[in-house]
Amino acid sequence: MRDVGWFAPVVRIKGRGRYAFLLAWRLDKHGKWHGHVAWLVREQVLWKGVDVWMRAEDLEQVQGQDYRRVPRRFDDDVPF
Repeated sequence: MRDVGWFAPVVRIKGRGRYAFLLAWRLDKHGKWHGHVAWLVREQVLWKGVDVWMRAEDLEQVQGQDYRRVPRRFDDDVPF
């Protein structure tokens, strides 16, 4: 069987109803988790990628997605 590799799972942004790809987790120096998420937006006829760090409590899991392989960072001093 061919290994298809890893594909970022989808999360839902609370309060907005927007879905995004979860690229990574980061634990900040205060002990709070943040998720690096990305999505596409359409501007006129062009598509633009958006990626931001959001508080973990603002994200919720989507049924059927596998989050076990999402990378985790524990050092806030080194940029991702």
